[in-house]
Amino acid sequence: MWSPLTVTLVQSTIINAISNVLAQIIDQWKHDKPFKLNVIALIQFVTYAIIIVPINFSWQKYIEARYPGFPTAATTWKRWRWTSFNNRHVGPSSSGRVDDRPIVIPISADHNNTTTNDIPMMIKDKPAATAPHRWRSSRNSSSSSTSSGMRNFLMKFFLDQTVGSVMNILLFIVLINLLKGASWSVVWEAIGKDFYPIMIARLKYRPVVSTLMYTVVPVDRRVVFGSACGVIWGIYLSLYAAV
Repeated sequence: MWSPLTVTLVQSTIINAISNVLAQIIDQWKHDKPFKLNVIALIQFVTYAIIIVPINFSWQKYIEARYPGFPTAATTWKRWRWTSFNNRHVGPSSSGRVDDRPIVIPISADHNNTTTNDIPMMIKDKPAATAPHRWRSSRNSSSSSTSSGMRNFLMKFFLDQTVGSVMNILLFIVLINLLKGASWSVVWEAIGKDFYPIMIARLKYRPVVSTLMYTVVPVDRRVVFGSACGVIWGIYLSLYAAV
């Protein structure tokens, strides 16, 4: 059985390879050339993808562990139903009293030595006064969880647009140039030249992807989802890398 990271690595690598091939087709079509696969450029881009996927996988796991939860109405409804189920016997009975079914505590085998004072500890009615308190507390807890889910979503969204974007763009520029055999001086020059335009391009599509990722997509599928949504982004990066 493959691990989630292995599955993500294989799927994302295939998607990125498809993106590079499509980029080559577009690039050669624009220059009115017959298509010929540039194997070296494909290997360079796939190698970049293989390196970057585990980093992004770990990043997504980290921010989900730090800010867990989905701010969805379905999650709130499910939590409310579970709370209602657990408290359904606390409300008033048809006789107008709080459900008076006793909580039975097992009595030890030596019941002949049980004193009268021990009975209330073994069989005890549920107090009516606790019902409203428990119900209000549960609803407040659900509301607090919903608020926390939205706050965590906003934190994940913000981190993905800032830290995540900067990390991915820098890694792309550095890795793709090193894989082409460039020196470190050329790499630093490329960072100063290419970082800003790539960042602007990323901000045009990434917010939509992030919103979907942090509301409906499980954490171990986010890198694959991002790659699938980013086929066009992969084409852009491949063209930017001059395939």
